[in-house]
Order: sequence, then C-alpha cells, then structure tokens
Amino acid sequence: MKYHIRRGVNEYGPYTLADLQRYVAQGNIAMTDLTRSEGMTDWVPVSQVIGNIPVPVSPPAGGVVYPGAPGAGATPGYAAPSVAGPVPPDFHWALVLLIGIVTCLLFLWVWLIVEAAWIRKIKPASKGLLFVLLALGCSLVSGFIGAVTGAMNQGQPNPVGSLFSLAALVLVLVGVFTMRGDLEEYYNSTENINLRLSGVMTFFFAVFYFQYHFSRIARWKKTGYLEPQQ
Repeated sequence: MKYHIRRGVNEYGPYTLADLQRYVAQGNIAMTDLTRSEGMTDWVPVSQVIGNIPVPVSPPAGGVVYPGAPGAGATPGYAAPSVAGPVPPDFHWALVLLIGIVTCLLFLWVWLIVEAAWIRKIKPASKGLLFVLLALGCSLVSGFIGAVTGAMNQGQPNPVGSLFSLAALVLVLVGVFTMRGDLEEYYNSTENINLRLSGVMTFFFAVFYFQYHFSRIARWKKTGYLEPQQ
C-alpha cells in the first residue's frame, strides 16, 4: 500500500509503509504530518498509521525526502541517494544567457542542441534533437533566402523565407516540448525525483529553464544533495 504525505499546502509521495517508518526515524517526516493511503478518503496524522509499529533504530543514511514536489521551494534541501545514470551538463544558465547575447543568440542554438543530445543519452528514442536540428536548418534557409532576396529586391520580404521562419518556430517548439516530456518521463521513473517542468517556462525560456534543472540534477549526482524544485 502506498501513502501520500501532506504538509501545509504541499503533497509528497507516494511512499510505502517502510518508507514512512524510515523517514520518521530520520526526522524527515513528523508524526504530526498528515497522510492517507490510496484507499483512504480523509487525511490522518502519521502517528495513526505508524501506531505501535517500531521505526528502524539505525536508518540508512540519505533517504529521499519529498523530491521535487510542487511548492517545495520553501522546504530546505535534503539528502537523496542518486541512481546510476548520466550526469547532465553542469553549466550555469546565466552563463548560457550571457554567451548567447555576446554571440548574437548563436550559442543558444548550440546549447539547445547539446541539451537535446544529452536527453537522447537517457532516452534514446527521443525525437527532440531531430526537431531542433530541423528547426535550425529552416532558420538557416530562411536567413539565406532573406539575405539573397533582400539584396535583389531592395529589402522587400520574401514569402518563402517567411514560411521557413514560421516552420523553424513551430519545429523548435515541438522540439523543446518533446524534450520536456522526455525529461519528466525519465525523472519520474528511472530516476524518480518527481520532476515537474512548467509549460510556460518551457515555451518562453526552454534553453535556460532546462539548464537550471540540469545543473540542479548534476549537483545532486555529485554531492547527493538535491535542492528543492523551484
């Protein structure tokens, strides 16, 4: 049987009864926190579920505590043993932005390809990289057509170039949302940290938003400390 934990407005889980015992022993879950199982309709204190069941005296170090739950930004960080798997590229998102500005946004294309290629390491069937490359190709064709026809037609826009620009926009959006889905699938199954990625942030700031989470996961891999999801 699986149990969910509620603390304030936040919910965490699901956890097994053994998980609850271990986290209570570690101090990560309080006996006054509310819980309910999949078959219960009302929330009850953890103490009613644990009851007279003894908690482990020597709990293993570094249990997962409320990984990446919505609203967990107010929760301090926690120890979480990582699962063997590739380490994401650890490069601060602000540096990606800075280099992107210096290179007239060219670096943003490069880094988005790096991110998409890394996602293929954890999910080989991912189509995100393909969509991003197609989007880049359409963008380059649009730029080439614009440069050629602009010189020939005294700067008048070319409808073919505009069509390729629109195709690039559509393809890159399909690509980043494909990447978002692949990341959520992987980090909610193989390496379950309950990752939740905002659709709005993905739409407007995908390359920086992904990199923020990549750096967060990379630090977890290196230190065993998983920062709360913002």
